[in-house]
Amino acid sequence: GARAAAAPRGGKRVRALVLVLLVLQTTVITLLARESRIPVAGRPMYLGAAAVLVSECIKLPVCLAVISRQLGGPRQMLADVRQRVVVGWRDTLAMGLPALLFGLQNMLFFVSVSNLSATSYQLWSQSKTLTTALFYVLYLGGALRRLQWLSLSLLCAGVGLVQASDSVSAAAGAASAGRPLLGISAVLASSLLSGFANIYLEKKMKASEASLWVRNVQLAVFGIPQALFVLFGLERAALAASGPFVGFTPTVWSVVWLRALGGLLVAAVIKYADNIVKTYATAVAIVLTCVVSSVLDGSRPTRAFLQGMSLVLASVLLYNRKPKPSPPPLDDGEAAARRQAGRL
Repeated sequence: GARAAAAPRGGKRVRALVLVLLVLQTTVITLLARESRIPVAGRPMYLGAAAVLVSECIKLPVCLAVISRQLGGPRQMLADVRQRVVVGWRDTLAMGLPALLFGLQNMLFFVSVSNLSATSYQLWSQSKTLTTALFYVLYLGGALRRLQWLSLSLLCAGVGLVQASDSVSAAAGAASAGRPLLGISAVLASSLLSGFANIYLEKKMKASEASLWVRNVQLAVFGIPQALFVLFGLERAALAASGPFVGFTPTVWSVVWLRALGGLLVAAVIKYADNIVKTYATAVAIVLTCVVSSVLDGSRPTRAFLQGMSLVLASVLLYNRKPKPSPPPLDDGEAAARRQAGRL
């Protein structure tokens, strides 16, 4: 009895820990990434492509270490990775498309946070709910409930108000505003890529026994060469002038590690929590980002911004709300008894 009672308490503690870590990771990485992309006189700006490459190189050994721990040692890990990644090359090849999309999404992340405030980025990034729903219907043939369609309408209205607020900030010449239209375009493109990649990956994971960690290794097979190509191909001039790690301050290294280890939290959510926990973590992170940003900047959000944030929060909570279970059908005896009771 004591052990049975302790198990649920332990499960609740793990869920609470996952929720807290997810809120902190989502909030801190957005604030730090935004801070790292603000130009400072005398300090060279780091290359976003270099940050993406380092992040990919960190994720691979972490995933291999987790697989090794799960299977009982490095030898078992190498045998499993060889079987699933090399021998099962067709399955690995199918990961090339999402790897390409995730790589582009990572590049667009730095464009977004360079041109939007931390809170605006958080709110605009919720558009991935809309794109994921779109591909869920078109690619997987799924169906959305009426409440979910309502929540998507609220999301569109909310980000519209946020855009109006950002446009006002840009017109006023706010230093932190950047180029909002470029930032918005980048985050919308990122959401579109993320929506399809997540649905594609979900379909592949349901059709295979490969773990999330093996899938990440397969993604790294394509992700690392892609990041190398972008860095040494498209950023060749900057690389030759200053090297790959120019501008890598402690803040930048923190962003790189937080993005790399974010996959661990995704796995923890899948194993210990659910979409409801992720939804509330997202909502809390948006509010926390807004509060911290206001304190650090010494500015107050506009009424349109707060109204837009409220609509986005409502849409996030409504979209993942579970429908009430339908009551079980009555048998003939119960139906007759209720009809008889209604006549009395």
